[in-house]
Amino acid sequence: MEIRGKTALVTGAAGCVGGRLAERLAADEGMRVRALVRDPAKARRLGKTDGIEVVRGDVTRPDSLRPAVAGCQLVFHAAARVGDWGTRTEFYEANVRGTENVLEAALAAGLERFVHISSIAVYGIEAGPGTDEFSPHRPCGDNYIDTKIEAERLAFEYYRGRGLPLTVIQPSSIYGPHAGIWTVRPVELMRTHRMALIGGGRGLCPPVYIDNLVDGIVLATRHDQAVGEAFIITDGLSVTWKEFFGFYARMMGRGSFLSFPKSLAWLAALVVEAGARLTGWRPTFTRTTIRTLTLRSTYDITKARERLGYVPRLSLEEGMRRTEAWLREEGYLPRQAASRK
Repeated sequence: MEIRGKTALVTGAAGCVGGRLAERLAADEGMRVRALVRDPAKARRLGKTDGIEVVRGDVTRPDSLRPAVAGCQLVFHAAARVGDWGTRTEFYEANVRGTENVLEAALAAGLERFVHISSIAVYGIEAGPGTDEFSPHRPCGDNYIDTKIEAERLAFEYYRGRGLPLTVIQPSSIYGPHAGIWTVRPVELMRTHRMALIGGGRGLCPPVYIDNLVDGIVLATRHDQAVGEAFIITDGLSVTWKEFFGFYARMMGRGSFLSFPKSLAWLAALVVEAGARLTGWRPTFTRTTIRTLTLRSTYDITKARERLGYVPRLSLEEGMRRTEAWLREEGYLPRQAASRK
C-alpha cells in the first residue's frame, strides 16, 4: 500500500507513540497528518513538523471524531489510558468505549486502513516464554490489561463482521523520548530515591525503542497482507530489569539498587494501595507493578520479521544513548556530557 500523499488521523498524538508516529508520517513518509489531542498545549512539539495539523478532540466524544476522520484514508489509533492504577470505569471509557467511537467514525469514513495500537499486555500478566501472536489472551483482573484485551477484540469484530481493513500492533515495553512509564517515571523515582528492584531485578524486560516501534507500524501499514493480522513489535531481545534500569542509574551516576523479596514487596503493595484508595493519591507501586517486574516472559517477533521484513534498527545501547540526550535536553537529568556505557 502506498501511503505517500495520503491523509491520516493519529489519535493520542500528545503521547509518546502517537506523537512520534505523527512526526514520522509527516516528515519521512510524505503524509498529511491530523494529530488528535485533547489539549493542544501538550502537543506543541508537533508544530515543528510540516504536514501536521493539530486538532482538538477526544476519543470519548464521538462528535469530535467525525470531522477529524472526514477525508482521511488512514487512522492510527494510539490513544489509550495506560498504567496500573485507576478505576475500571476510567479504563473502560478510554480504552474500550473510546476505541469503539474511533472504529465507528472510521467505518463511516470508508478508510483504506485502520491501525490499532494494542499491547503485549493482552497476553496477560502470566504470559510464558516464547509468547507469540497465536498465544491466548489472558484477562487477569487488571483494569489496563483487561480493557486492552476488550479493545483489541472489538477491533477484530469490526474487521470480521463489518469489513474494516484492520491491522493490530502489539508493542512491548516502550522506552525513549516522551515515554512516561519506562523512561520518565523510573528516572523521576531514582531522582527522589524511591526506586528499588524486586527479587534482585531478575524479571525479564522486553524493551522496544520508540523509533523501532514506529518502524514496525509503518511497515505494517505498507503491507497489504497485514490486514486482519496482529504483530508483536519489540527490540527482539530480553534483558533483566536490573540491566534495563541500570542504564538510567548510570546516566545519573548511581550505583546499585536496593532490592526487596517479592513476598515483602507484595505485602507493601497491599498497604500502599489501601492508602491510595483512602487518600486519592497515586501509589508509587502496585501488585501489578510487582508482577510485571518479576515476570520472565519472552516475546517472539518472527511473524513481524517474516511477513513485514521488520528488523529492529536501533540497539538497546543506541536507544538509551538517544534517550539520555533527550532526558538531558528536557531537564530530567543535568545538562552535561553523556554518560559512558
